[in-house]
Amino acid sequence: MDEIPPMIDLHRHLEGAVRLDTVISISRLHQLPLPAWTVEALQPYVWIQKPTSDILLLLPKFDILRQVFVNESVCRQITMECLQDAEDQGLDYLELRFSPLFMAELHKLDPFSVTAAVCEGWQEFSRNSKLRSNLLVILSRTYGAEACAVELECGLRYQNAGICGIDLAGDEARHPASEFEILFNKARSAGLKITAHAGEFAGADSVRETIETLKPDRLGHAVHAIDDPSVMDLICNEGIAIECCPTSNVLTTAVSKMEDHPLPLFLRHGILATINTDDPSLMGNLTLQDEYRNVREVIGCSEDEIDQALYNAAKAAFDFV
Repeated sequence: MDEIPPMIDLHRHLEGAVRLDTVISISRLHQLPLPAWTVEALQPYVWIQKPTSDILLLLPKFDILRQVFVNESVCRQITMECLQDAEDQGLDYLELRFSPLFMAELHKLDPFSVTAAVCEGWQEFSRNSKLRSNLLVILSRTYGAEACAVELECGLRYQNAGICGIDLAGDEARHPASEFEILFNKARSAGLKITAHAGEFAGADSVRETIETLKPDRLGHAVHAIDDPSVMDLICNEGIAIECCPTSNVLTTAVSKMEDHPLPLFLRHGILATINTDDPSLMGNLTLQDEYRNVREVIGCSEDEIDQALYNAAKAAFDFV
């Protein structure tokens, strides 16, 4: 590993990466309510200040960010800003994921129009950028399978306009992967790549079920896979990559503290573990460099293990050559 490995973030949510100054300017323009009107004063209302175990309790923080998706123009703007931030942070490749329904819900937008706007922003930015990137459409399991079918159709309609894959995210504990098996079979048949959140808010059995029913290329988080050696072996044998997000996992109490994160155990088990940011705007404006610093200084991964995680990301990326 003599060459410098690329900096790659495979797990970043568009809705969780909105600039706070953009939140303020759009809220002021459209007369939307905010608890504070400067970036510094708004931070405590958006940043996750202490670990929280129930994802539904985090939605009010997300709502402050997503309330600014008032129209398609704003969706394009924020997409371009998120990509610009990734480029400014020195990333070589980014996969940016979003839920059309989650973005459309508050202002009753059309999820297909939201998807089109995100793709248009991606296309406009990509024409003049060195950053390579792709988009993933999230199927928000919290809304149920019928609504997720709409999100899948959004991904299929714009498959050749920036979208290369789909994700399953949301309330894992209340909506298991098996509810969405038919949708993911359809996505796979259409050529979309597949990742899925699993083992974040549920245990190792959820990881196994997700692998067996959805047959994903990657898993988001999967921290509780560590609780069952047979699940660890399954992930390794199937060549499934894990999108690790250490700061997020601590703040959602998926792991008790940073030092206990299973990333090094994944790597030593031969799993294609990677390092990612998840929701930077909710996590103190977290950068990928910050997360690698945490991995080195707090989790205690060696330089060889860190390099391995970097190379794993290049191997696991859906469209990075």
